[in-house]
Amino acid sequence: MAHITMLANTIGPRVSGTAGEKAAAEYISAQLKASGYTVELMPFTFEGDRFRAGSVTGAGAPLQVSTMTGSPGGVVSGALMYVGIGDAEGIGGRSLTGKIAVADRGTLTFREKYDNLAAAGAVAIIVVNNQPGSLSGTIGQQVDRPMVGAADTAGLALRAAAVAGTQVTLDVPVGTSTTGVNVIARATPGEKCTVLVGGHYDSVPSTGGANDNASGAAHVIELARVLAADGLDRGLCFATFGGEESGLFGSKALVTRLKGESALPRIYLNLDVTGIGSSVEVLGDAALQREALGVAQALGIPAAGAALPRNTGSDHQSFSDASVPVVYLSSGDFPTIHSPKDVVADIEPDELQRVGDLGYALIVQLLRDVA
Repeated sequence: MAHITMLANTIGPRVSGTAGEKAAAEYISAQLKASGYTVELMPFTFEGDRFRAGSVTGAGAPLQVSTMTGSPGGVVSGALMYVGIGDAEGIGGRSLTGKIAVADRGTLTFREKYDNLAAAGAVAIIVVNNQPGSLSGTIGQQVDRPMVGAADTAGLALRAAAVAGTQVTLDVPVGTSTTGVNVIARATPGEKCTVLVGGHYDSVPSTGGANDNASGAAHVIELARVLAADGLDRGLCFATFGGEESGLFGSKALVTRLKGESALPRIYLNLDVTGIGSSVEVLGDAALQREALGVAQALGIPAAGAALPRNTGSDHQSFSDASVPVVYLSSGDFPTIHSPKDVVADIEPDELQRVGDLGYALIVQLLRDVA
């Protein structure tokens, strides 16, 4: 709980490439070093970051927006015009030439909104979230006019400014390169990882991400500490990844590097969203899923097999794509993730204990399996 509180409250949002991510990486590194591990901070660079921060000025207080993947950068000025969801009815036959369109999220894809509004002449598009929190997204291909997402809390002011025809300036960063960092812990410098235990520590911009995924990162830190209590286990490594929320970029970078070194692990164990629930959800390869459920049953820990909801992902996919067997422990309670409601007060210590106990026993068993 102390680790979760530090990451989610004291440090707060931990978006890749930001000061929050750097502070979190330094904190995690210090914890792992204190447990006796050799720790590496591994920087990586990626393109197409969906959390590139832009700004809207001229309609009250400056507003931060998120640049959608596929959007160009640049500075655009124009009068705001509200267009509903961005369909024909919302446009209402009006010309949007020279206007910055304000559209509500929903019904149409971002690409469909873009096509409709660009065809009507809009020079830029702001999509307002219809759910709590900030909005990021992917247009689906490179386009030639800026398109950004705004938090639900900005909707009232933007719509009012659009009704008034307020002139604003939209400033979208040019370039898509972002640098994040992974934190990797080994028993000895350069040691090959046989069993790798990991989870991401970054969050989306609108939240400190207590459940997603300060909880999983805290489990990685604590499992590393507990497993080091009787001496470091050779071949057992731990990692926390940046860039997961931006597109699994941190885990992809590590997999690419390890593959090039012919040093992929034999097994990868993932911990993501592990703080709220009444049992442990076990995902991953069938054989490892069965093994984890068997360990849970032997310990009397409530657990069940599960699968990720559609259009969601986690870092185990990067390893699975490289043919590394994976198993993934989660608590399965997702309602508040990616929103300001993902707070420390909702984290359940009993669920942390269940996931941690199963994670510990499973790692011990996996080390025996690969010995």
